[in-house]
Amino acid sequence: MTLITAILLVVYKKLNELKGYKIAKLKFAQELKVLIIKDIVEKCGGDPNKVNTILNLHRFSH
Repeated sequence: MTLITAILLVVYKKLNELKGYKIAKLKFAQELKVLIIKDIVEKCGGDPNKVNTILNLHRFSH
Protein backbone atom coordinates (compact mmCIF):
# COMPACT_ATOMS: atom_id res chain seq x y z
CA MET A 1 0.00 0.00 0.00
CA THR A 2 2.83 2.39 0.81
CA LEU A 3 4.50 1.77 -2.55
CA ILE A 4 1.26 2.48 -4.43
CA THR A 5 0.81 5.73 -2.51
CA ALA A 6 4.42 6.74 -3.19
CA ILE A 7 3.99 6.10 -6.93
CA LEU A 8 0.75 8.09 -7.02
CA LEU A 9 2.48 10.97 -5.22
CA VAL A 10 5.39 10.99 -7.69
CA VAL A 11 2.97 11.01 -10.64
CA TYR A 12 0.88 13.78 -9.04
CA LYS A 13 4.04 15.83 -8.42
CA LYS A 14 5.18 15.50 -12.04
CA LEU A 15 1.76 16.16 -13.58
CA ASN A 16 1.31 19.32 -11.54
CA GLU A 17 4.94 20.40 -12.01
CA LEU A 18 5.54 20.80 -8.28
CA LYS A 19 9.06 21.08 -6.91
CA GLY A 20 8.90 19.64 -3.40
CA TYR A 21 7.32 16.51 -2.05
CA LYS A 22 5.87 18.20 1.03
CA ILE A 23 3.64 20.54 -0.99
CA ALA A 24 2.75 17.76 -3.42
CA LYS A 25 1.77 15.50 -0.53
CA LEU A 26 -0.41 18.17 1.08
CA LYS A 27 -2.17 19.10 -2.17
CA PHE A 28 -2.62 15.45 -3.14
CA ALA A 29 -4.16 14.62 0.24
CA GLN A 30 -6.49 17.63 0.16
CA GLU A 31 -7.64 16.94 -3.40
CA LEU A 32 -8.17 13.25 -2.61
CA LYS A 33 -10.22 14.18 0.45
CA VAL A 34 -12.51 16.40 -1.64
CA LEU A 35 -12.95 13.69 -4.29
CA ILE A 36 -13.87 11.12 -1.62
CA ILE A 37 -16.39 13.49 -0.06
CA LYS A 38 -17.92 14.19 -3.49
CA ASP A 39 -18.30 10.44 -4.10
CA ILE A 40 -20.01 10.01 -0.74
CA VAL A 41 -22.37 12.91 -1.39
CA GLU A 42 -23.18 11.61 -4.86
CA LYS A 43 -23.89 8.12 -3.56
CA CYS A 44 -26.23 9.66 -0.98
CA GLY A 45 -28.22 11.35 -3.73
CA GLY A 46 -26.88 14.83 -3.08
CA ASP A 47 -25.24 17.37 -5.33
CA PRO A 48 -21.43 16.91 -5.32
CA ASN A 49 -20.94 20.46 -6.63
CA LYS A 50 -22.05 21.81 -3.25
CA VAL A 51 -19.14 20.13 -1.43
CA ASN A 52 -16.70 22.88 -2.47
CA THR A 53 -19.09 25.52 -1.17
CA ILE A 54 -19.63 23.72 2.13
CA LEU A 55 -15.92 23.08 2.71
CA ASN A 56 -14.92 26.46 1.22
CA LEU A 57 -12.38 24.73 -1.03
CA HIS A 58 -11.43 25.35 -4.61
CA ARG A 59 -10.20 22.77 -7.11
CA PHE A 60 -6.52 22.82 -7.87
CA SER A 61 -5.73 23.77 -11.41
CA HIS A 62 -3.94 21.10 -13.41
